[in-house]
Amino acid sequence: MDKMNQVEPSELCQEFARILGATPGVINGVCTATRSRTNIRPTVLGRAAESFMFVPQAFSFEKVDSKGNALCLGETVILEEEVNPFISRLRENGIIVTALHNHWLFEEPRLLYIHFQSIEEPLSFARKTRRALRVLTKKDVGSFRKNWQPSTQEAEGICEQFHKILGGMHTFENGVCTVMDSRFNIKPRVMGRRGKSFLLIPQMFVFESLASDGTALCSGESVILQEEFNPLASKLREKNILITAFHNHWLFEDPRLMYIHFVKIDEPICFAKDVKDAFEVLTEDVVEC
Repeated sequence: MDKMNQVEPSELCQEFARILGATPGVINGVCTATRSRTNIRPTVLGRAAESFMFVPQAFSFEKVDSKGNALCLGETVILEEEVNPFISRLRENGIIVTALHNHWLFEEPRLLYIHFQSIEEPLSFARKTRRALRVLTKKDVGSFRKNWQPSTQEAEGICEQFHKILGGMHTFENGVCTVMDSRFNIKPRVMGRRGKSFLLIPQMFVFESLASDGTALCSGESVILQEEFNPLASKLREKNILITAFHNHWLFEDPRLMYIHFVKIDEPICFAKDVKDAFEVLTEDVVEC
């Protein structure tokens, strides 16, 4: 994720990330700190799923106001037995829990995702979140066998084509191709504050676990509007792409933001072309409150 930053993080951003044990960056002009729970080693549809898409921890804060407060957002992958201790810690510190749900199907171990938000000083949010994160296990959970890996040059070439089809920014690292974009035409407010964090308006597409037959574990997620879900769902299903979740991530936002997650074992270029075609149903009009 750090390779996608285009602006040097401020001292405040760097300290925010240091407290959280994460990598600081600036995405969409917003301080964003990211890390992966590498002790969780899941499989999805039988393929190793080690990318940030599946084991993320991400935190951000928006523009700081005159009182030093900002809209702060956080999310983490979480195991079933960790959910309630983690929620208790967040609530003890006054952080609003906004969603708890799956993002995927056919995964092992069972993966859940929790989202939370607050308006306060960013470093205060970071310290409260760090205390909550301490209840999460550091033990290794799950195991996967690495699939066949093509040559780096071959896989990077596929990643370049994948990125050209889908747009945005991309990285290729350890056999994982990640493409990130944002729906800048959606301009939400959360708890009355304008937000443009990648956590609010993401589009992300990944392929990993590329096998000798040319197929890979291909996954995607996007922010969408309520009225866009059924047209998009129809298009994705026409391509035999599995829709694995559709839900909110945040509360008190305007317009209402929904998120769709989808996956398929497919040749990455075919997946990218199918997704691009399906996404033609999404509006390019500016949407704001």
